[in-house]
Amino acid sequence: MNQIFIGIDHGGTNTTALVLDLNKGILSTASISMPKYTPKDGWVEHSPDDFLDTSIQACDLALKKAELKWSDVNSIALANQGETSMAWDEKSNLFSTAISWEDRRTEKICNELKKENVDQLIRDKTGILLDPYFSASKFKWLLQNEKKLSSSIKRKHLRLGGTDTYVIDRLTKGSVFATDKGTASRTSLLNIYSGEWDEELTSAFNIETNSLPNLKKTIDDYGLINHPNIPSSKIKITADVVDAHAALFAHGCVDSSRIKATYGTGAFIEINTGKKMLKPDGLLPIFIAWELNKGIEYTIEGGVFSVGSTIDWLFKNHFLKDINSSSDLIENIKGKNSVFMIPSFTGLSAPHWISNAKAIINGIGLDTTKEDIIKAAFDGIAFQCAEVINLLAQKQDNEIFEVCADGGPANNNYLMQKQSDLLNMEVKVSKEKNMTAFGAALLAALGANQIKLTDLKDFAVDYETFTPRISSDQREYEWDIWNKNIQILKGDRKKYE
Repeated sequence: MNQIFIGIDHGGTNTTALVLDLNKGILSTASISMPKYTPKDGWVEHSPDDFLDTSIQACDLALKKAELKWSDVNSIALANQGETSMAWDEKSNLFSTAISWEDRRTEKICNELKKENVDQLIRDKTGILLDPYFSASKFKWLLQNEKKLSSSIKRKHLRLGGTDTYVIDRLTKGSVFATDKGTASRTSLLNIYSGEWDEELTSAFNIETNSLPNLKKTIDDYGLINHPNIPSSKIKITADVVDAHAALFAHGCVDSSRIKATYGTGAFIEINTGKKMLKPDGLLPIFIAWELNKGIEYTIEGGVFSVGSTIDWLFKNHFLKDINSSSDLIENIKGKNSVFMIPSFTGLSAPHWISNAKAIINGIGLDTTKEDIIKAAFDGIAFQCAEVINLLAQKQDNEIFEVCADGGPANNNYLMQKQSDLLNMEVKVSKEKNMTAFGAALLAALGANQIKLTDLKDFAVDYETFTPRISSDQREYEWDIWNKNIQILKGDRKKYE
């Protein structure tokens, strides 16, 4: 039997495919840029077919690099964007825009639903809260505003889902309409206690349950690929997983001893709590991590919305000339920097949950340079992530001793050292750059019954370790400044409400 597996990662800026040979390890990776559109302030969207097309193109390129063909592939798996949401017609090529997880256009919808006590309903039945970040309000917006879908609704041909459900639907010619329970737990429509769609929740958003995907395990039969651009009819789709959870799996975080932090467009930081679901507190979301062969496992997660997007903002606005040299540039800044930045460009997430927050820069003087602002931006990223990590550690009675990090921004040595300093904790950065796609490939192999969970140790990656360098007094001083700036942000927001 073929021992070649492909993991596909639907990232915020790129779609990445990784080719894994169970005998030789990772053979190749390839990334294709994912088009992104921002038609209005707070709006971030894609075309659904861009997820399909870039998935196939990335796989084509990765296979070419590995000198393989599609016929060599056993199975594939998808690591999806979680909350990115779209609608389409099961009988035609008609589809809506894909509303990104970064998008905030449904804030008004959420505010209206809060008046109807829908927020409390969601808190009672799910591990999350009512916020534009999650999928349900995006689905509601699409149903209200995508008029071209009205006939699909009347004929009961409407399908709602994320990047995974759409791509699987198209790769299988519509024969499989499904998602995994981990992805479904990020919609605000899944009852986390029963693991099923909840009719009271779907009714609150005026969504018919039959328009939502069928629920499957993370490793399951997601059909055979049947697509004109893939010259093989024997390739199976054997796993579907949220991107953050794929990276969690790749790090081998199958217990609660370590925190995983994936730094990408945003940062997604979580602990696998196993079969024990912590009680939701409204600050840190509780999700289903995955369902493998021995039941559902849970995760507690904190997200930081603007990480890679903050770095892109620095580049687009000519603060940074070269993203790859930013670490050296910051480390060469001399003197005390009084500039402070909270880079909450698309809202402030856990534990504050201020959906309409904007980024702020504080402490600019006549002597402030663009290098000072660059440093303040990276420091702001580190503080936001450290705040989430500290909260997660508290949930585990502070029995967390290290952070396992991955993703593009994790390659910035200054950022990772700052993270370690603020946390007073070791930060271990994976030397494998594509942990999300790697985790998806491992799950594809697990779903095809070609490896077992006990085999994960054979695929362990190497790490670079960062250890704390600053004194406790310095750490306390810096946290005090951060907390004061958070209060400034909250105060400024209230002025304009």
